[in-house]
Amino acid sequence: MSNITEISADSFHSEVVDADEPVIVEFYSESCPHCMNFKPIYEELSQTLKGQAKFVKLNVPLNEDHESLAHLQGVRALPTLEVFYTGRVIGNIVGYHDFDSLSETVKDILSKKEENVGPSTPFKYSHS
Repeated sequence: MSNITEISADSFHSEVVDADEPVIVEFYSESCPHCMNFKPIYEELSQTLKGQAKFVKLNVPLNEDHESLAHLQGVRALPTLEVFYTGRVIGNIVGYHDFDSLSETVKDILSKKEENVGPSTPFKYSHS
């Protein structure tokens, strides 16, 4: 059973920015072959790091609001992962990665979350 939540631009703030725990957001597209190949790896990561972070995903081309949010976040390639903590992006990973390299990178980002949050910029997005 998956512990990855599908979110929308409407729920992004409450699910990601306001979260009390680190949140890993996957920006993806169902029509992207790299994203589909990455899907089981992201699933495995969510199981491996269960309890250490919340896992969500946003289907970018689903609608204009999703595309605007991805653009605001600087997402230029899919899949892209962004790691949020206390409403700030503390790390990102662009493109397909195998499980071992992805897991190592995410664990490193999470282990340094307190020091990485300082130099990051607070998230600002208003969705009407």
